[in-house]
Amino acid sequence: MIVAAVLALAAGAGWSAKPLWQPWWYAATLCGGNLSGADLAELLPNERLQAAEDTFDSGHELLRCGVNENDGRHFVLKIEAQPDGGERLGPLDMEFTIPRDPDYAFPSSVPGFYGSFGPVIIQECPKLGHDSEGRKRRLVTNVYANGVEGAPSVQSLRTAVRIANGAAAELGCGAAVLPLPDHVEHVRKLSLNQTAGTMCGWLVRGALPRSPSGKAWQVAAPTDERAPITSCSLIDSGTGEAAVNLTGWYGDWTDKPFERLLSANIRIPEGHSPHDALLGGHFGRAKARCAGEAANYLANSYAPNSSRPVLPMGEVRRLLNMFVADQAERRGCTGLELPGPTVHPDLR
Repeated sequence: MIVAAVLALAAGAGWSAKPLWQPWWYAATLCGGNLSGADLAELLPNERLQAAEDTFDSGHELLRCGVNENDGRHFVLKIEAQPDGGERLGPLDMEFTIPRDPDYAFPSSVPGFYGSFGPVIIQECPKLGHDSEGRKRRLVTNVYANGVEGAPSVQSLRTAVRIANGAAAELGCGAAVLPLPDHVEHVRKLSLNQTAGTMCGWLVRGALPRSPSGKAWQVAAPTDERAPITSCSLIDSGTGEAAVNLTGWYGDWTDKPFERLLSANIRIPEGHSPHDALLGGHFGRAKARCAGEAANYLANSYAPNSSRPVLPMGEVRRLLNMFVADQAERRGCTGLELPGPTVHPDLR
């Protein structure tokens, strides 16, 4: 009652005071009560704003809320959470028009990344079962924060986690409660010996190529082995740059983005198609089936300002194959499809 009275008093003070109290007003009235006024106060601009459409607590599967500019036509902060089974043009398909190396701004305990428009969290929903085509149901939470920030902030990451937890409870997802992050993760470079116990420990079990600088290799292992997108990067300590980024993408939603990647970048020869595991001039793609769904694997070796990859593509292929073998063992994957030795030319 005291909070309601304070908010009512603040509302009565008029629009001139709104920038001072509106973050706490929105936290108390929008998004099923899953927002934090303190986080919103750091995110929202100090100007008059309007509440956007809110479907939390409505019985809908698409939960949407946010804050608009005062004209009511453009959003400042848009929030969506919805179950996704990998359908075409779903929330994950829209995030990745082509596969890329995400920004792993969350701690590894949170299954998400910072995407093109803001934080994204992907949770498996054991209580929602499978859809009519046998695909797992996942809860995807998108916080479109590009209207208020140009890089990850702890406030936008915490907002995404709060919404994911609230939406999971409202929709009966059955996902475990996620911990609130207290910082933005940055790439931590490990020595090869420090990778023991991480998802990238396989790198010490095989011979590695010489780094371009001749200095020791370092490793970035930013994800948990059960994450919806997994990652290992081999970093040249002499330059500080990644020589190859290896990522695993799990779920039927990943097929179309990978087909677009191959179609847009590789001259695919007769007898092959974008569905195949292939090796291009800078990247390779492998495939598998994991827990009844598609899995796609990507090895990127892009050198800035160069038409050549950082590592020879034969080495990129070997590292990709090692990564896929380790991932398949960890996740019980079958039907592995690995790229052949032919390097198909890039589209110009």
